[in-house]
Amino acid sequence: MKALLITGKLAYPIVKEVAKKIKNVKAEVKALNYPVASLMSVQYILENIKNDNLKDFDIIVLPGLVFGDAKIIEEETGIKTVKGTENAWDLPLVFDALNQGIELSTVYPADKILGKIRTEKVLKTLEEIEEKQEVAFEQGIKIPLRPPPFRVFLELDPTWSIERILEEIERTKEFVDIYVIGFPVGHDDLDDVRNKIRKAKDSGVIVGIDSDSPREMIEGIKEGADFVFNINEVNYKKLEEVKNKAAFVVAPFNVENKSEIVIKLTKILSSKGFTKLILDAVLSPPLQGMVDSFIEYKRIREALPQYPLLMGTLNVTELVDADSHGMNALLTAIAGELGISCLLTMEKGKTRWSSWEIKEASKMVSVSLIQKRAPKDLGVDLLILKDKVRYKEEEEELKDFITVEHNEPEMDSAGFAKISLVNGKIALTFYGKDKITLVGDEALSIGRELVKRVNISKQHAVYIGYELAKAEIARNLDKNYIQDIPLFKKIH
Repeated sequence: MKALLITGKLAYPIVKEVAKKIKNVKAEVKALNYPVASLMSVQYILENIKNDNLKDFDIIVLPGLVFGDAKIIEEETGIKTVKGTENAWDLPLVFDALNQGIELSTVYPADKILGKIRTEKVLKTLEEIEEKQEVAFEQGIKIPLRPPPFRVFLELDPTWSIERILEEIERTKEFVDIYVIGFPVGHDDLDDVRNKIRKAKDSGVIVGIDSDSPREMIEGIKEGADFVFNINEVNYKKLEEVKNKAAFVVAPFNVENKSEIVIKLTKILSSKGFTKLILDAVLSPPLQGMVDSFIEYKRIREALPQYPLLMGTLNVTELVDADSHGMNALLTAIAGELGISCLLTMEKGKTRWSSWEIKEASKMVSVSLIQKRAPKDLGVDLLILKDKVRYKEEEEELKDFITVEHNEPEMDSAGFAKISLVNGKIALTFYGKDKITLVGDEALSIGRELVKRVNISKQHAVYIGYELAKAEIARNLDKNYIQDIPLFKKIH
């Protein structure tokens, strides 16, 4: 295959270097007299190549972000034309795709097409996993004996009102399988139990109950709770009357010899007619028995292979001052190795969105288990703050440059701006001759609207654009945003 790679002046050295690494392709690079490749239009490109001798080329690859439909180039030249990747370093992916017979687009960057194909493959694999799973039992939902697949349980804060509980269910229902309504230790209000369980069930989700009171557990089951946390060596006799009306999570009350307690208690419960049991050794915090806990899970799995297992992740994610998504990914992988199919989490503070993180991690681990490979390059990931591949920095020699030190701002006589996040939106209020408040999802659009309405200084426009960008990033990552305060600390 002979390919013509179109680029701009600034990206030319990169594209030239990348072209050398594309296997089984004779690639020529043409740099047009335009500095930034992504700002070119397909019409501009056509005007600059239509008089060239192109007859020996099999394909023309444009920068992924150029404006317009590349079909006009294909129709004018008679040569297949597609948009490449957004980043020049990823150009080899274009030719990998073409060699696999994948049809790339004249409208969208190749990244979008390839990403869509990878996602479709993952979804198909996950559907097949669901169809072929080994089911331990059904209780409103199929509980896998072993992963894959996984089931995500989310425990809701015991202090929340029913209104707050319903809001949380609405926010997370796309990635949570079972909601656990918790009640504080010492809680003794059966009306509260009935109300919360009933209204949660009425919202259309599967519900469990977590209480230290057998009375409340029984009442919760009567109202429709399908799962009960926890049945243990202390309370099991009081729960015999509802043994076949719900699934019970078996967890030790005592912290010593946890696996022995679970194994022994499970055998007792089985003899008494409890048929739907999920076993939990209770994960200990890091540096306080976490590794021993994994060993306890392994013992239970080996001793009682006919039962599904559950592991709560919060004792790890909440008790390490590090971002939760990496820890949730690792814990899910460990669960996969141990044969633990049910994962329980809770969302508060820095562990908010943990249920989504575990759901995404469970997709990775499920596909990995089926394909017997590491959870990498699967088409689904939890790479949020770091990039998997570092592109080579430009090696352009800078000449006649000006070194910029700290620069104090000059006040703008037009007024001042306050930027904040309000109800999930970016809000900018400008206090000047008139007060103007702009609210939206796109920082760039808000900034453009402001400069249409207010004659602010160039320096002020730069500052406002910078802060709006910070606000959008904070909103997308669910971080706090405070004007004039950095979003992140430097890694090094």
